[in-house]
Amino acid sequence: MTALADHAMTWMKLMQTASRQARVDLLFDYLRSHGQSSYDPSVSQLEHALQTAHLAQQESQLPHLVVASLLHDIGHLMLDEHDERGDFLHQDWAHEAVAARALSEFFPSNVVTPVQRHVSAKRLLCSLDGAYYEGLSEASKRSFAVQGGPLSRFEAERLQALEGMQDAMALRRWDDRAKAKGFEVPGLEMYFDLAFVHLL
Repeated sequence: MTALADHAMTWMKLMQTASRQARVDLLFDYLRSHGQSSYDPSVSQLEHALQTAHLAQQESQLPHLVVASLLHDIGHLMLDEHDERGDFLHQDWAHEAVAARALSEFFPSNVVTPVQRHVSAKRLLCSLDGAYYEGLSEASKRSFAVQGGPLSRFEAERLQALEGMQDAMALRRWDDRAKAKGFEVPGLEMYFDLAFVHLL
């Protein structure tokens, strides 16, 4: 795993000493500033986060999953993974683990666990359903290969039994659909109160 970007280290230090309200401001400012890049040709990373959260809001009515969906790819930002640095499609930098470690300081496990497992959920869904794999974007197919590829039957069964895996699989399906160019969804301000009430 590569080292965190300098801006991620600075952001984490500010988060650790901030008040609860200031933490949401810092979190959303970080998403705005560093989410303008993209790793999928159709959307920026911020647009992807907002689309994923919107789908979760519309289809789950589970507030913790909306927050997890909004934050699930923050590890990409912390590692400076984006389309101008395509090397992350050749090597797995474990953005989901980076995100989970950072978020676990500020959010409960029902938010952090789907974030931590959304890559495993992709591998599980690909292993269970060939049609699911065919529906992935080209970037997701490339990252799937470097993230370990298909699971064995034993690995799939073990993953399915893990606590929170159903939430991770739901997040993953929204993640896959949240790459629609020009799809207008609510902005970050829509999620301020939701993020605030989920802070530890």
